[in-house]
Amino acid sequence: MEDEDGIVTERNVLLGEIRSDLERLSNTMDDTQTITDEIRSTIAMLGDKLDALSDLMRR
Repeated sequence: MEDEDGIVTERNVLLGEIRSDLERLSNTMDDTQTITDEIRSTIAMLGDKLDALSDLMRR
């Protein structure tokens, strides 16, 4: 698959960031009993990246 416009590369980068964010979120959840601002922020970042990935997949 060619990547002339950089879409494939951008998809792979986003997937890697999403995996990393999910791992960080999982570790944060394991270490705390309450939902903190850090958890809310991580969830918001993950949502933004999922939206961006969804947009890329439609192209």
